[in-house]
Amino acid sequence: MANANPDTILDNNALIDNLEVSKLRSQTIKDNLEEAQEVEVVINKTRNFYRSVAERGSILYFSITDMSGINQMYQNSLQYVKKLFNEAISSVKKVKSSDNEET
Repeated sequence: MANANPDTILDNNALIDNLEVSKLRSQTIKDNLEEAQEVEVVINKTRNFYRSVAERGSILYFSITDMSGINQMYQNSLQYVKKLFNEAISSVKKVKSSDNEET
């Protein structure tokens, strides 16, 4: 195309149409990327909101499972750990999500 006549290139309707379609697709992709970045921010805020619960749940689970190292009598099933975790969550006072949004 380096030797192409500029007049012929400007008259090539198929080329112009393809460039227009490419321009529209490029804009669509740009819009989708911006939307994805906004969604990522929301996901990260939500994830951080539940991080402390996950840490406490992890501590609870490993504390209970390590009890079997003290004595075989303390062996517990995952079902038991889940029951304790759910009871602990149920007993906690509910907090509005707007109180924790500074994280």
